[in-house]
Amino acid sequence: MVKELDIETVNLVIKELVQEKDEEEEKLNRIIAGPSAEKEKDKMDKDTMLNRISQVEAMLTAIVLRYVINT
Repeated sequence: MVKELDIETVNLVIKELVQEKDEEEEKLNRIIAGPSAEKEKDKMDKDTMLNRISQVEAMLTAIVLRYVINT
């Protein structure tokens, strides 16, 4: 009976330690994923901005060409 209780106690402790390890691992993954997601968002923002600049550039070129042709 005592050995059985000891084995159960050890199993519970092991289960608790594994759960703590999993929680810590998940916490670390969130910490790592945060900057990675932020970096990806910044890259998308940069790409969007570059695309918008290209569009503005094309519109300005069209306006200048129209002005040159009409004068």
